[in-house]
Amino acid sequence: MAVISRRSSLDITRAVVFAMVLREMQTRFSSRRLGGVWTLLEPILHLVLMMVIYTYIRSKNMPGMDLPVFLLFGVLPFLLFKNISLNMMDALEANRALFAYRQIQVVDAWIARFMVHFCISASVLLLVGFVMAFWGNYDLTIDAPLEWGLTWLVGLSLAFGLGMIYCTLAEVMPESKSIIRLAYFPLYLLSGAIFPVWHLPASVLDWMALNPLLHVIELLRVNVSAAYPRIPQISLLYPAVWAAACIFIGLGLYRVRRLHMMAA
Repeated sequence: MAVISRRSSLDITRAVVFAMVLREMQTRFSSRRLGGVWTLLEPILHLVLMMVIYTYIRSKNMPGMDLPVFLLFGVLPFLLFKNISLNMMDALEANRALFAYRQIQVVDAWIARFMVHFCISASVLLLVGFVMAFWGNYDLTIDAPLEWGLTWLVGLSLAFGLGMIYCTLAEVMPESKSIIRLAYFPLYLLSGAIFPVWHLPASVLDWMALNPLLHVIELLRVNVSAAYPRIPQISLLYPAVWAAACIFIGLGLYRVRRLHMMAA
């Protein structure tokens, strides 16, 4: 008599997330003409545009870091964190029909979207870094690799936590999506992604330091080059507390609203 083995919850979750990752990749790369190429080119063109603008308004280098390296570890991380959060916000609309299956949960859709955008952005970062290192002769050596990796982990955790909160908020108030997307434009400027913040007055930096993304982006640069100016207002603990709080709040909201979120 054949024995039917039951899969564990972890095995089911792993299979569901893998299938949803494949679905997300197929949708993103096949839903429109040249969709896959544009997905990779969009952040690269954004980076190139900022380099061209800087060529006309300031010198090519800054203390402790070449301008292209400065923008590489500012623009691309910000776009990664933004895309993860905003695409997790849209996870319900894109996958609502799948929630009719008992095995599929909203958290699976969040994880799948997180993994897809992380892989895309990591590929872009590696591609641009390879080109800059071998053809541009820029020094991309990481001065403090462990601290650099930990900073990435904190930033990704913060983006994931914010994505959960955004998704739950959008389910309750769909009109909030537009407000959240618009809020990322001033946040882009206030995160130091495209300009050095160390030359600003201390009174201004004290207010800007309330933004946890500023800490993450500045620490990524500091850990790349020890010669890069470090402002006293930044620390890894502050965005780490934000990340833990956002994940805790996001899971709490999901626990309360999960049945409504999965309803057709």
